Amino acid sequence: MERVCTIWAERGVFEATLIKQLQATFVTPGNTPLDSPPNEFEPSSPKKSKTDPAEQMQKTMQELLKELNEEEPHIPGEMPETEVLVQCLRDLEHSASSDAAVREKIAKLPPEVQDVSLLERIKDKDAADKLSALVNDAVSMLTDYNGRLDLEMDERKRVLKMLRDYRLGQKDQLAAAEKKLEEYKQKLNKVTTVRKELKSHIQKLPDLTLLPDVTGGLPPLPSAGDLFSIDT
Repeated sequence: MERVCTIWAERGVFEATLIKQLQATFVTPGNTPLDSPPNEFEPSSPKKSKTDPAEQMQKTMQELLKELNEEEPHIPGEMPETEVLVQCLRDLEHSASSDAAVREKIAKLPPEVQDVSLLERIKDKDAADKLSALVNDAVSMLTDYNGRLDLEMDERKRVLKMLRDYRLGQKDQLAAAEKKLEEYKQKLNKVTTVRKELKSHIQKLPDLTLLPDVTGGLPPLPSAGDLFSIDT
């Protein structure tokens, strides 16, 4: 956790005061790892429970990312594709902070590799060589895991930005859809009005089928020859 706080401070991820508070809360004096069982180092406090540093870090990351989301100004970018965003979120399910196997190994590290004061128990070279091998393995494992956590932090920040861009993009699309909906509602109202007026106009027109038959029973009109003929 101390290394992660140092990286945050170097990169300016959070304010110096916030990082100092984190260091005061999660980094114990003398660089004692957080996953050291308290009951082994403090016999007078046997009821204290062992804390998993990865779980605590994951919780801290979530809280800090929430704070980052609320406070840090955001420069809008291009809205990511839904499929890409979903895949990124699925990938985070398999991130370092979710690696229960490694967290369990870290939690089970023997106290000898975590507490300098216990070196006094080493009385011969064989014991020192065995402890050296354990320490080297622990250093390698923790260095690798901290590197993975560092990469996870960068990835979570990238996905957080994608979520912001996606939210802003969806907000813009929602506004456009609402505008289009209002436009077509107005068109519907106009067409409905025309249909209503047309129906009313049709009802006012005379019914030609009810008019009398003016052609039946009348003599035919005279032809032009009949009109202009001269009787002799």
